Amino acid sequence: MYDVELFAPVVNPPETATLGVGRIVPKLVVAGENMAIRQMMTLTFVLDHRVVDGVLAAKFLQRVKQLLEAPEKLAS
Repeated sequence: MYDVELFAPVVNPPETATLGVGRIVPKLVVAGENMAIRQMMTLTFVLDHRVVDGVLAAKFLQRVKQLLEAPEKLAS
């Protein structure tokens, strides 16, 4: 809506984490040994490390990525 590709949201107490979702834009990416234009989106996960371990945050983002790339997995 605001043409913002990337931003870092602020965690406000009593929140523990927040997810920033950027816009979807076509980008040139490497796909195997080829280059292709793909629709890409940036996610920024900001969290309070006093409450959440960074490894858990990385696993959460990895799962979100998997589900966004294959939404049919939501049904299983």
